Amino acid sequence: MIICGCGGMSKDILSFIDHEEVFFYDDAKTGMFQCYKILGTIDDLCKAKTKDKIYLGIGSVGDNRTRNLIYAKLKRADLIVGPLIFPSDICHGVKIGENSVIGLNSQIHHDCVLGGNCVLSPRVTICGNCKIEENCFLGVSTTVIQGLTIGKNSVIGAGSLILKDVPPNTKVYGIWKG
Repeated sequence: MIICGCGGMSKDILSFIDHEEVFFYDDAKTGMFQCYKILGTIDDLCKAKTKDKIYLGIGSVGDNRTRNLIYAKLKRADLIVGPLIFPSDICHGVKIGENSVIGLNSQIHHDCVLGGNCVLSPRVTICGNCKIEENCFLGVSTTVIQGLTIGKNSVIGAGSLILKDVPPNTKVYGIWKG
């Protein structure tokens, strides 16, 4: 497994994976991360042309722009970047886009679609048959009621309750009734 970024999320990833085959790349740090050698920069990884799946350890709220820029660079180099899913409940028929992050203890119910480059913070609940379009952020403990759509590039504040569809490019907090 290859992890890009040596920050707090990388520590979380290490807490639930097999540690024997882990390799790190980071533009800002050199030397060691935990007990693992940092093998080089993101550009070095792009030149390596590995066929291993890559995980981005920089998925926190403040780093979404950076994560998306690195993701685009890796895609241009034809490298495979998988979604990052922390232990959560994900039901049958759920589709998750590339470069998305699903926070700890989230629930995604049946037949939902999560677009690429989305971030679900911890404890998000998405009821069945919902669509979360690309580049969305859902804050901690957000709940999306069944059958709704969150439009692309939308930001949903922590603790929000979504009762109606959210148009693209919208910032929402609290109880959303459209």
